[in-house]
Amino acid sequence: MFRSISILRLLALALLIMSIAACASPATPIPVPPTAVPAQPAFAPTPTIAASTLKVLAAETFLADIAQNVAGSRLKVDALVPIGVDPHGFEPTPADVRRVADSQLLIVNGAGFEAFLAKLLENAGGKRAVIEASNGLKSREAKEGETLRAEMSDADLVKSICGAAGGESPKSTPAGKTATAATTLPGEEGLFAITLTKQADGTFAGYLTLETDHSGDFQIAIGEGKVALTAEGKAVKSEKQVALKCAGLTQGHLLELRKGQVAVALTGFKTDKAILLVAPAGGHAHQHHAGDPHFWLDPNNVIKYVENIRDGLSQADPSGAAMYQANASAYIAQLKQLDQWIAEQVKAIPQERRLLVTNHESFGYLADRYGFKIVGTIIPGVSTGAAPSAQQLAALVNQIKAAKVKAIFLETGTNPQLAKQIAQETGIKVVVELHTHSLTDAKGSAPTYIEMIKSNVKMIVDALK
Repeated sequence: MFRSISILRLLALALLIMSIAACASPATPIPVPPTAVPAQPAFAPTPTIAASTLKVLAAETFLADIAQNVAGSRLKVDALVPIGVDPHGFEPTPADVRRVADSQLLIVNGAGFEAFLAKLLENAGGKRAVIEASNGLKSREAKEGETLRAEMSDADLVKSICGAAGGESPKSTPAGKTATAATTLPGEEGLFAITLTKQADGTFAGYLTLETDHSGDFQIAIGEGKVALTAEGKAVKSEKQVALKCAGLTQGHLLELRKGQVAVALTGFKTDKAILLVAPAGGHAHQHHAGDPHFWLDPNNVIKYVENIRDGLSQADPSGAAMYQANASAYIAQLKQLDQWIAEQVKAIPQERRLLVTNHESFGYLADRYGFKIVGTIIPGVSTGAAPSAQQLAALVNQIKAAKVKAIFLETGTNPQLAKQIAQETGIKVVVELHTHSLTDAKGSAPTYIEMIKSNVKMIVDALK
């Protein structure tokens, strides 16, 4: 009985407490992790897109940075050519070949810049998409007063031809009996022992087809006889002819050839064998490409790079297309701002001082855009692999004096010896450490493409203003 009353009293007390609590102000609740999705803020951040597993490799460091700005956080773009290495002289290692073999997408500058590319892709094997960043851009044309082709003296041509002929054994190659049955030479350069066919007049003749993979100056040499070249139905004229006494060769010619097929007619030979040498002038296979591939030194051209990379990434990874589009638009806006910044900086240089002498032909697009004049280059060509003759250096010294040039600009990794020699003869200064082909690490002056261009412009402006 007592127990039942106690229970009833406890229940009554509990009800009384609950009724009092219901009438009182609500207490501060204890935080509890929500179980439902919280409401989105008024300006919700863009949802994160899952990272892609696409393996992307860019040939150069500046190209990797440009591509990374388009790719954003969705994927990582690595560079093939290491920081500080000149792509003109890059020689892929077995490890580099494996990296290309493992890649699914390769981004290159194109326009003949990566001379190592064809062999590298052949060694890597497999299949991958390749984006040519410069695709759609038109190569610049030399302005009046610029010299984009190397001029060779007679002595230089003789030395070049005999040097090329003395280092190899001739490759036996039969020539076609007629022009319509011409035999294709096995390679665009080399020393060949050509088998000819006897003609009605007792002499020997033969017909060949030369296929060149680049445009530029070529040296052609033969023994006793005649050689005639035809391209696109027109005769190719010899720009220089020299007498030879080496490797069975008696005459050499300097000619300008365009990329493609060239018909070669050998006539008037006294025997059925003819020695023929074909090689790029000076021995540099890519000394004179059909155009200047350094498009990226004008940020306006890089807008096309960004568009090509955006489209290539979107095709390879459709799920990320929206992100690539947004990132590309944002980066293009930065490039336009960079263009305006450069134009403002250059205003500090008087027009008559906007004269450039550089290590090799790489600043043409920047010069065209911002009103500079290219007076000359130490190395005569768009590749750093060429070498100037004494005659060319003497001509450059005269050009510098006549134009009253203030400075020579050298890129990173350049041997300054020739520049210093020219500076001593002309009394001008040498500006070093311009970054054109490679970025620096994060602690350097050019860790990104945009910072690379800004660094170069500051150095040029400071030297010329």
